Amino acid sequence: MIYLLVLLGNSWVCFRVLKDYGYEGPWMPLQSIMSFDFPPPFGHRVLFVLLADAFQAVFPSFGYLKCFFLFQLLAIVLAFEAIRRWGALFVGAELSILAQFLLAVILIPTLHYYDFYDFGVVFFFTACLHCLFMNRFIPYLCLLTLGTFNHEITLLLVPVFVAIHFPESLRRPRIWGQTALQLAAWGGVRALLFWLLPSDVSPLVRIQTNLQMLAHPTPGLLLRYVAPAIWMGIALFGYRRAPPRLKRTLLLLPLLVVTTFVYGQFNEVRQFDPLIPVIVALILCCFQADLPDRAFREAPPPAV
Repeated sequence: MIYLLVLLGNSWVCFRVLKDYGYEGPWMPLQSIMSFDFPPPFGHRVLFVLLADAFQAVFPSFGYLKCFFLFQLLAIVLAFEAIRRWGALFVGAELSILAQFLLAVILIPTLHYYDFYDFGVVFFFTACLHCLFMNRFIPYLCLLTLGTFNHEITLLLVPVFVAIHFPESLRRPRIWGQTALQLAAWGGVRALLFWLLPSDVSPLVRIQTNLQMLAHPTPGLLLRYVAPAIWMGIALFGYRRAPPRLKRTLLLLPLLVVTTFVYGQFNEVRQFDPLIPVIVALILCCFQADLPDRAFREAPPPAV
């Protein structure tokens, strides 16, 4: 009952912050996205859009904004439950609710305008990492495939998968076969989306914008990174006690920096949401001086 109440409490606080302080930006018109009239990349992040459309088809009296909030609440609950299970790998089930509190305080400052995919990104990255650490490749592959319908950034999980199995397991042909399966699944989803929702719009490269932003940082830009810098600093205290596999997942940080530099905007801290489960796990490692010898630490993956 305590776990359930903590899950619902954290989820509701996060949802209320989104609803009360978030806003619908003209660059992210929810109604146009739900009508599939908006170009990629936003128009191809369709997972929760499809769920909202399906619900509205059954209950047409619900407006598009109510449908949006309903399935964002679902994504929030999924993210908080996934982070609890992920945290239990590092501090045990008894303290796993700490992961939910950490997720809330790290995630809430990043909430600004409405979109369909941010909470889904946190859920899928957390759930995929949990499956990888538990050596459950088939559920991981299914989650990666489904998560690609939510956001194409799931591609970054593939190099993380390789890093987690570095270096011993990389000599096994099966690991490279599994890597190829992930790339095929991701590429298949992206090809399907461009076939069903064709577009002539090429990816928007923002290198010049980001260079100007970094060359002339404003106080507002610097203030946005104060909280993430503090949490990252705390996470570094847990780095020494972290299992080797968790340390290797920090590969996500340079990957996110590169993708944000090329395609994103550094003034949006939410670009680094996929790193949140890694930060949470590293912070949790601070609470236990000697982690138990769990199977996920260095055990080779079982045959699929």
